[in-house]
Amino acid sequence: MVTRKEKRNREKEANYFFEFLKIQKHFFRDLMNNLKKVADHRHQSYITYGPEVLLFTMMLKNMTGLKSMRNMSESFNKEECIKNVGKVLGLDSLEELPHYDTINDFLSGLDVNELEKIRTYMIKELLKKRSLESYRIEGKYWGVIIDGTGLHTFHKKHCKHCLRRAYTNKETGETNVLYMHHVLEAKLVVGDMVFSIASEFIENESENVSKQDCELKAFDRLAKKIKKIFKRLPICILGDSLYACETVFN
Repeated sequence: MVTRKEKRNREKEANYFFEFLKIQKHFFRDLMNNLKKVADHRHQSYITYGPEVLLFTMMLKNMTGLKSMRNMSESFNKEECIKNVGKVLGLDSLEELPHYDTINDFLSGLDVNELEKIRTYMIKELLKKRSLESYRIEGKYWGVIIDGTGLHTFHKKHCKHCLRRAYTNKETGETNVLYMHHVLEAKLVVGDMVFSIASEFIENESENVSKQDCELKAFDRLAKKIKKIFKRLPICILGDSLYACETVFN
């Protein structure tokens, strides 16, 4: 039985960056090359950092549990960090890591399909390595949970794709409208972990639609996307009662 003190000491001695590199080299050998191939919308003559530097820096932020972009820029502003990132990406000339404003500018214009390609590559590599086989349902099906989640809520219209929901105050009779952005996620369930395999935004095509987009409509689009990406993958859909309907079964 490991004591709490022993656990703390082990965590102090652990080199998490080295552990990440071991995982990356074993499961995702071509990850860095895939990051380099991401289509870059920026004017090429003004570029200091390639897409692989910007995206890998963001990956490090998420893996290290940093909560804000500002915190990321401050925490990564160390010679050791810059040198390690340069080695991983094969960029010996890397002298600085990008400021969070530079990363935000890049991400704001990045086609979401480019990130989905990276995700698809990683999921297919995990399946190809057959290291998750023991988590199949009845030894055959992969459990995929489908669920919608809210991303942002606004009191004023954010864009023409916003979903709208009106709330009436029972006491005052006043009606307020919330504008929302939602997404439907398909996640592969493996033990106590889940891996996103596909996403579909729940959004209106324009602000003048007679019927708003909804989770079931988004599921129809998401199902087609999953069938196209994972053509032969045997799937068992896991969902709440919303999905126990004719539309889904068909």
